[in-house]
Amino acid sequence: MAGTSLRQPMRRHRALLAGLAVLLGAPRESAAAPVSAEAVPFADAALWAASLVPADCDTPSKSCNWAGAADAWRYALNNLLLAMQASEEMDKSRLPWQEVKGLLAAVMQMGHDPRVWSVNWPRLAGSARQVVAAWRESLEALGVSQLVMPKTDIGTKFPFSGRSVTVPTDGDLAATVTLANGYPMPMLGFGTWQLPADGSTYRAVLAALQAGYRHIDTAQAYRNEKEVGQAIKDSGIPREEICLVTKLSNPGEFATARQRFDLQLSTMGVEYVDIYMLHSPGPSKEGRQAAWKELEALYREGKIKALGVSNFGMPLVKELLGFAQIRPVYIQNKYSIYQPGNRDEALQAASLMEWLAAEHIVMTGYSIIHPGHGGYLSPLEDPHVRAIAQRRGKTPSQVLHRWMLQLGAAVIPRSRKPERIQENGALFDFALAEQDMRLLNGIASLVKSTPGQQQRPAWCQDVYGISKGV
Repeated sequence: MAGTSLRQPMRRHRALLAGLAVLLGAPRESAAAPVSAEAVPFADAALWAASLVPADCDTPSKSCNWAGAADAWRYALNNLLLAMQASEEMDKSRLPWQEVKGLLAAVMQMGHDPRVWSVNWPRLAGSARQVVAAWRESLEALGVSQLVMPKTDIGTKFPFSGRSVTVPTDGDLAATVTLANGYPMPMLGFGTWQLPADGSTYRAVLAALQAGYRHIDTAQAYRNEKEVGQAIKDSGIPREEICLVTKLSNPGEFATARQRFDLQLSTMGVEYVDIYMLHSPGPSKEGRQAAWKELEALYREGKIKALGVSNFGMPLVKELLGFAQIRPVYIQNKYSIYQPGNRDEALQAASLMEWLAAEHIVMTGYSIIHPGHGGYLSPLEDPHVRAIAQRRGKTPSQVLHRWMLQLGAAVIPRSRKPERIQENGALFDFALAEQDMRLLNGIASLVKSTPGQQQRPAWCQDVYGISKGV
C-alpha cells in the first residue's frame, strides 16, 4: 500500500527467532480452477487473538490455561501470516517474515501438549508480543485482505453430503428433523443450562415458548426441571406439541435409572419425556450397560419417545451400539468453530459428525457461541464471524447458530432476556452462502494447524491454504 509507514523489524529478537526458523515449504502449483475473492479480516483477527491471552501465560504459571493459550497464539500467528501473504507486493519486503516464521516453527515443534507449552512458551512469549506490538500500526493499516478461494471444494467436503437435516428459510421456528426412529424433533431448541431455579428458568422457558420455540432442553444436573415443567404447563401449548428433553446426569444412579426417571417425571409434572439421554459416559462400561437397559425398557413402555447420549465421543458411541438393543438416535455434544467436537477431535483422522450422519444419529451442538472448553477465543467477538454477520445483516449469534444448522445439527441456544431469545430464534429466514460456510468451517484449521504441516482437522477442507506453507 502506497504511503503506509512500516516499522523496521526488531533486531534484538532476531537472534532468538532465527535459531527457531525452519523452511516451512513453498506454495504448491495447482491446476487452474474457477475462483472467487472473499474479504477476510486476517490482520484484525491476529491482533484480537493475541490480545486475549493473559499475562500469566507469559510465565510458567499454573493459572494459565495452556491449551487455550496454545490455541489462541496459533490462531494469532496463522492469521498474522495470512495477512502478510495477502498484503501488497510493495509492502511484503518490509514485513517481519523471519520473526513470524520462527515463532510458527516453534509452535509446530511444541505441538498440542499443554505441558510442553507451559515449559517452552514463556521463553518465546516476549518475542511474540513484541512482534505484535511493533507491527500493530502496520497490521491495522493492512485492513481487510482478499482471500482467493476455488469455487469447488478441495479435499473432504465439510459440511458433508448425506446429512439428514434440511434447514428451511420460511421463518418456521418449529421446523423439524425426523430422527431415525421416526420422531420429529424441532431443530431449534431452548437450552436451560446455567439458568437458576429462582424463577429465571420459568420466565425464560415461558418466553421461549411464546416466541415459537417447541423444543426445551434440561437435565437432572441443572436443578431446574420443576420450573421447566411449570412453564410448559402455564404456556397453554398442548404437551404433544412440545419436545421435552432431559438427561440422567449422575453416573452413580445409572443402575437405578428408572427411579431417577420417575422422579424427574414427577418433578416436571409430565407423563412422558420426548428425548432422554445419558448426560455423560460415566466411569464404566458396566454402568452404561445397566443404564441403557433401563432406558430401553422405559422406551418400550412409551415413557420415552427417543433415546440419546451426551458428551460421548466416537469410541463410546461405537461401544454403545455394540450392546444396545434400541439404538441411540440423538447425541448432544459441545461444538464450536474452534473446537468441532471434543477438545481433541480436530486432531483425529475422522470426523464424529460425518460418522454420525452415516449411522443416522442426529447431533445437537451446545454452547456454540461460548469459548470452547475454557479457551480464550470467543466466537461472538471473532473478527471473521463478525465480518460475515455484517455482510449478511445478522448478529454473530445468528450466524453461528445458522452455521451449525446448515452443518446438519440441531441447536439449543439459551438466554434470560426475551429480546435475545427472539434473536437466537430468528434462524430460519435466511441462509449462509456456501462461501460463508467454508470460511467458518476453516476457522478450526487456523486454531490447530501450522503452515506447511499436516492440516488439522485433517478431515476438513483447507480453505485458507494452511498446508501450502510459507
